[in-house]
Amino acid sequence: DGQEVEAREGMTVLEVAQAADIYIPALCSDPDLEPYGACRLCVVEIEKMRGLPTACTTLATDGMIVHTETPAVNKVRCTAVELLIADHPSDCLTCSKNQQCDLQKVA
Repeated sequence: DGQEVEAREGMTVLEVAQAADIYIPALCSDPDLEPYGACRLCVVEIEKMRGLPTACTTLATDGMIVHTETPAVNKVRCTAVELLIADHPSDCLTCSKNQQCDLQKVA
């Protein structure tokens, strides 16, 4: 997104973004688990790379140009949120995580 950032070898695009305070939504990201891109919310656009890879599974490389907010990225994220909400329990008002739920934040 026009911001130059530093990355250590082996860091994912998501880890680099988080270290630089660049927000990329990611519901399935857990530091205790191997990244697997299940939620599809962390998709990004990377110049010279085909498709929209997940930031949690893509290793950062030198000179990589990443776009976190494009119409294509936002369309995929909206679809992913719609699918997650469609299969989500509808008791948000009485849920103990209400107002502290990551899904509510991205919706």
